[in-house]
Amino acid sequence: MAVLIKEIRPDAEWVVNSPHRSRGITVQNVFQRDVENRSVEFNITAFNGDEFWSPAHRHNFDQIRIGLDGVMKYGTRSRLMPRTVAYYPEGTWYGPMACDGPSVSAIMQFDGASHGGYVTLARMDEATEVLRRKGKFEKGFYYPDDGSPKIDGYQASWEHVTGRKMIYVDPPRFVDAIYMNIDSFEWLPADGGTMRKTLGRFGERDFTIEALQVPKGATAIVDKPGRLVVGFVLTGEVAVQGAVLPKWSGTFAEEADVVGFTGRDEASEILIFTLPDLG
Repeated sequence: MAVLIKEIRPDAEWVVNSPHRSRGITVQNVFQRDVENRSVEFNITAFNGDEFWSPAHRHNFDQIRIGLDGVMKYGTRSRLMPRTVAYYPEGTWYGPMACDGPSVSAIMQFDGASHGGYVTLARMDEATEVLRRKGKFEKGFYYPDDGSPKIDGYQASWEHVTGRKMIYVDPPRFVDAIYMNIDSFEWLPADGGTMRKTLGRFGERDFTIEALQVPKGATAIVDKPGRLVVGFVLTGEVAVQGAVLPKWSGTFAEEADVVGFTGRDEASEILIFTLPDLG
């Protein structure tokens, strides 16, 4: 298929999202790929700092969070700061989450190595509305009206959508979430006058996180045969297949796609995520 390209404009509308978790969340969707057992979703997510709170929880999918503005607290020890990439692997507990004032993060969710079956938020929100007719969502949990035990809000909506019992990786591959300070990694020379950092490679399915620095006029080629690849413009501005993408815009490439990022600013930064090789 053609590479999916999404420009995020400064005046883009913010949409209320994730009612299964908490109030105080709005998003701008970068892209959504809704394919059974191979779904991927990427949102710019704003937390208003007043109403938002989430209990400690875990997922049956992998999640990436990129700090863009403000600070988000994850438990007593962890902070998602600007220019930090955090990896929350499937099955790994994290949180509780709270805001130190308003904050903005980029959040990507996708199937991890166990192929748990990520469900996009549009379908999750529909399920949440159905479940509200026979229970209530409060502070990240779902309380059924029939007196059944409370359940994680995401899990309740996911099980309604899929008709399956959610299974978590237990024990998880990683005991704790992993926080990567982009600026603490060294730039290394790459092709065409560009620079590259590898922030991490994870697990038996080789999930990989990299950063590219592309000077004005230079082009970084991303060619990952057989893999799904997400690109996120962290700073600057680049051209991709005739489109101009400012910061916080994104691209999605399927297995046979090749993407070229051409710099239009003095030095643009792109984060590259090569998703797990699920075969």
